[in-house]
Amino acid sequence: MKPDVLVVEPDISVFAVSDRRLHERYNLLWAPTPEAATAALRKFSFDAVLIRAEALALINRIREEHLGLPVIAIAPWEVQGDRAVSCGATEWISAPINFSRLAAVLDVSIGHAQRAGRSADLGAVPA
Repeated sequence: MKPDVLVVEPDISVFAVSDRRLHERYNLLWAPTPEAATAALRKFSFDAVLIRAEALALINRIREEHLGLPVIAIAPWEVQGDRAVSCGATEWISAPINFSRLAAVLDVSIGHAQRAGRSADLGAVPA
């Protein structure tokens, strides 16, 4: 089963390119606005979120409300990427997007979150 990734992106053409490049590995859902992203996160379960780095308030809110959910920021400059990480993004990648690198970052981030979830579940099981 492919991981589900929420893509918070106002430009449908950017989403379409991402979907075309990543559809074999991930199920992508488009959220054009922060409000749409918030509604989708309340309604569905995702394995990761892909978001522009300048959406700092939304990054922070996602990390607070959805503990353990990987948030990958796309940033044209290192300073934006670092700022996104300081606001709660798991990782950032540079724009223009190298889709092979993005897939690798998504795979590692999703795998890490899944392992952390399984470890937490094991710790909650009575001996």
